[in-house]
Amino acid sequence: MAPTSEIEADTRYFRRLVGTDIDEALTFFGGDYDFQSPRVRRTRPRSHWDFAGVGDERMSLRSSRFMVDLRTDSRTDGEFLVAWTRSGSSTLSHAGGEQPLEPGVPVVLPFAETFRLHHHDIGMNIVQLDADFVRSIVGEQDFAFESLRRPTADGLRAWRSVVRRHSSTWLDVDRELDPIAQRSIAEDFATAAIRAFPRRTGWRATVSGSGPEHDRVRRALEFVHEHAREPIGTPEIAQAAGLSPRGLQQSLRRHLDQTPGALLRSVRLDGARTDLVRGDLDGTTVAEVARTWGFGHLGRFSATYRSRFGELPSESLRGH
Repeated sequence: MAPTSEIEADTRYFRRLVGTDIDEALTFFGGDYDFQSPRVRRTRPRSHWDFAGVGDERMSLRSSRFMVDLRTDSRTDGEFLVAWTRSGSSTLSHAGGEQPLEPGVPVVLPFAETFRLHHHDIGMNIVQLDADFVRSIVGEQDFAFESLRRPTADGLRAWRSVVRRHSSTWLDVDRELDPIAQRSIAEDFATAAIRAFPRRTGWRATVSGSGPEHDRVRRALEFVHEHAREPIGTPEIAQAAGLSPRGLQQSLRRHLDQTPGALLRSVRLDGARTDLVRGDLDGTTVAEVARTWGFGHLGRFSATYRSRFGELPSESLRGH
């Protein structure tokens, strides 16, 4: 008799805790988030806290409540945390800046650096992504997200889409998930995070100097990168930067030696290349990627792409 192949088991774990003891909560949450000298004030006669999480070695989805006023320093290493509030209020402070969290709007918490948090009767969701796993997808050994950045408009839609599509499946521990499905879901979350929170330091570094005009050019860059998939042009970019269309053209020429159209085309080409390189050969088409990034003529897109990157879009899709 031929040996039967062994089916690999679902490797997800499940944790759920509920309590009213504040010290117990601090011990539990502090173990994951390294609370340093926490200061707690009760906000009601009987405090409540709870936690639920489902995860594996690549990612976890976590939900928690802590009905107190908590101020503490915190730090996480080895994992990227994307967090958003459901209820209550939360303010995070890092590198001289302060970021109040908006309900339903995710941010990436600082990585491998101490930050200060102030939670008040907080209800919070967190997606934890293993840093090495994300870096393997990006292809950079030292990749890290920029801390406390709001997602781009397009990225926020992509992130919420992934959360809606996969959360119920991932959290249903009574439903068996094979290793391929587990990895696929984790990759979708990681890819959505990369898309939602692109690194902006490179964009700003292209504009050297300080002053009102430099800030306006940086605002133009920010707007283009956030809205490149949308039907925008010079008027919209100029308005976002606080410049007239002619003023935008002059400033971009002076600081970047580019026209608004060339800047927008360059950002769209970079975005298309990212989608092609990371795309699934069976589920991604060049035409779909071109259309998504605002290129209506496939032939012209392919020619421009080849001139920029030295290969055809189809070669990028097949080769990676």
